[in-house]
Amino acid sequence: MSKIRIAIAGVGNCASSLLQGLEYYRNHSAEALAGLMHPSIDGWGVTDVEVVAAFDVDRRKVGLPVEQAIFARPNCTKVFQRALPVSDVLVEKGPVLDGVPAHMEDYPEDQAFRVSEAEPVDVARRLRETGAEVLVCYLPVGSEQAVRYYAEACLAAKVGMVNCVPVFIASDPAWAARFREAGVPIVGDDIKSQVGATITHRALTRLFGDRGVKLDRTYQLNVGGNTDFLNMLERSRLQSKKKSKTESVQSQLDSRLEDAAIHIGPSDYVPWHNDKKVAFIRMEGRGFGDVPMELELRLSVEDSPNSAGVVIDALRCVKVGLDRGIGGPLEAPSSYYMKSPPLQVRDSVAHDLTNAFIGGASPKLPRDKVVGGKPAIVTTASTRRPDGQPRSALILAAGTGSRLFPNATLPKPLAPIQGITLAERVIGTLRRAAGIERFVVSLGHEAETVRPHFQSVAARNGVAIEFVQADDWAKGNGASTLAAAEALADGPFLLSMCDHLYDDELPARLVEAPLPQDGMALACDFVKEEILDLDGVMKVKAGDGRIAAIAKTVGEWDCADTGVMVCTPAIFEALSEAAAGGRHGLADGVAVLASRGLASIVDVTGCWWADIDTPEAVRLAEEHASADELRAAG
Repeated sequence: MSKIRIAIAGVGNCASSLLQGLEYYRNHSAEALAGLMHPSIDGWGVTDVEVVAAFDVDRRKVGLPVEQAIFARPNCTKVFQRALPVSDVLVEKGPVLDGVPAHMEDYPEDQAFRVSEAEPVDVARRLRETGAEVLVCYLPVGSEQAVRYYAEACLAAKVGMVNCVPVFIASDPAWAARFREAGVPIVGDDIKSQVGATITHRALTRLFGDRGVKLDRTYQLNVGGNTDFLNMLERSRLQSKKKSKTESVQSQLDSRLEDAAIHIGPSDYVPWHNDKKVAFIRMEGRGFGDVPMELELRLSVEDSPNSAGVVIDALRCVKVGLDRGIGGPLEAPSSYYMKSPPLQVRDSVAHDLTNAFIGGASPKLPRDKVVGGKPAIVTTASTRRPDGQPRSALILAAGTGSRLFPNATLPKPLAPIQGITLAERVIGTLRRAAGIERFVVSLGHEAETVRPHFQSVAARNGVAIEFVQADDWAKGNGASTLAAAEALADGPFLLSMCDHLYDDELPARLVEAPLPQDGMALACDFVKEEILDLDGVMKVKAGDGRIAAIAKTVGEWDCADTGVMVCTPAIFEALSEAAAGGRHGLADGVAVLASRGLASIVDVTGCWWADIDTPEAVRLAEEHASADELRAAG
C-alpha cells in the first residue's frame, strides 16, 4: 500500500511526539498497544504515514533532518522512541509573520524560540514539489497571519489540512467555502487531546446535565512548561484560544452560563514542568432539592503525546477525504477531534458520526455534478420541471427517533446505515431517482445539530437546500409539514420522511404517476407479509385507486404507507383543517384530501423500502445496502 505523505508546519513538541509515534508503532503491534483510537482508518494504518516536508523558523531546527530537529531545543517533550530512521527531509524555514512573540527574547535560549536568518521558502511550491497530501499545522497560539498563510498554501497546492491551532479556518464559513470549492478537505480547528482538560471538562459538564444537576459556575486553570505556555504569557495572543476552550465547554450545556460564571484558559508558565501540563477543574452545582455540590479535579498529562494520539487519526481522515473526493470541512472528524469544529455536538454523537465517516459516509460526489471543481448548486423558484414532475422535495427531519434511540443520544437523521446517514441516503436517492434539485428540510429536535449535516450533504450532492423550523414539531409530523407551507406554495413537491429508506424505483414510479389536481399521491405497498412492524405501519384502505381511509388502526386495510408521496400545496390547507380539530398528524391531512377524493394510490409493490424505527430495521437496512453495493460492484 502507498503512504500518506504529510507535511508539518511547526517542528515543536507535538511534531516530536507524532514522529516518534510513527516509528514506535512501526516496531510494535498497533492493535496490541494502548494509545490508538483507530489502528486502521479505511485501510490506512499508523505506519502508513511518512513525512515529506517540514517547516519551522527556529535556527536550531532549520536545515536539520527532521528526525534530528524534533529533539532540538526548545523541544522538551518525553522521548519514548529515540531511534528514528534516517531521512532526506530537511526542515525548511517558513515565513515568520506573527508566529513568534517579542517576549521570547526575554527568556533563556533553551526555553524559547530563536529565529533563523535563512530566507523563507515558498510553502505552496514546496508542497507541490514534495508531493505532500496533508499538512499538519502546529503553529503557536495567536499566529493568525501565519496559519492563514499555510491555509492559503494548502488551497494553492490542493493539499488537505489538519488545523491543530485555535485560528478559525474550518469553522469560519468563508474559509470553509473556499476549501469546499477547491475540493480540499480540512479537519479543524484546535486539537482536542486524547484525555485533556477540555474533553474531560466537556464530559463532566454533559454528565451534570444528563444527571439533572444544575451547573452554576465552573473554572479550568492550566499550567505547563513548554513553549506553548511560554507563548501564551502574551495575553494578546489568547483571544482565540480562550474562546475556543470556553465555547467547547459551553456547547455541552443545555443553557449557557453567564460569562462571569465560567473561566477557562491557560494560567501560567512553570519552566520545570517542561511538557507536563496540569489542569485544575472546579464545578459547582445543585442537585436534588437544590442541594449544593462541588467537584474538583486535577489532571496531569504529558501534553504533546496526548495531542499526537488524536492527530494521527485526524490526518488519516483527511487522507480518506482526499481519496473520496470530498472538499471542505470534514464535519464528523472535526467535531470529534477538535475544540472548535464547524459543528458542535456531544462527544458521544461525534464518536458515532466519525465511525460512520470512517465506515464509508460522505461518498465521492459524482463527477457530473461538479462544475469548476465545486458542487453545482441549483437554485430556482420553480418546483416543477417542464415534464410536469416535481423538482422540489420536503424532508421531515424534526422528530426524536425515540424508538431507535431510547436515550436520544443521536439525532435520527444522523443515524448511519452502512456508514451513510439517513439524511444522506434520502437526499441521494431522491436526487438520483427522481431528479430532485431543491430540498426543503423541516427541523425540530436537535435542529442546530442536524442543520449543518444537511448543508454538507447538499453541497456534496450538488443540490439547493432550505430549512424551515417546525416550532410545534412535537405535536406531530403534520405540524412539521405545515411549517413548509410558504416554502412550497408554488407547485407540486415530493415529500419523504427522513427515517424511511427505499430503492430508486420507488420514487421513480411515484413521480411518473398521475397526480390529482389540488390533491396528492401516496406510494403504497400491497404485500403485507414483508412489512417489519405491522403495529407501527400507517395502514391504508384502498378504493378504486384512491385512499378510502388511512390510520395506524384501520380495521380492514389493503396496503401500507411507505412514507413517500407527491403533494400539491392543497395538503397545507388540509393539514390546517385537521389541526383546527386537534389532529396534527400528516395522515390526518391526507385523510382530509381522501374524503374529497383527492388522494390517489401509487402501487410500488416489489420496491424495497423500510421505516428505520427500530434496531431490527437498521439491521435489515444494512443487509439490503450491502447487497445493493455487491450488485453494483458486480
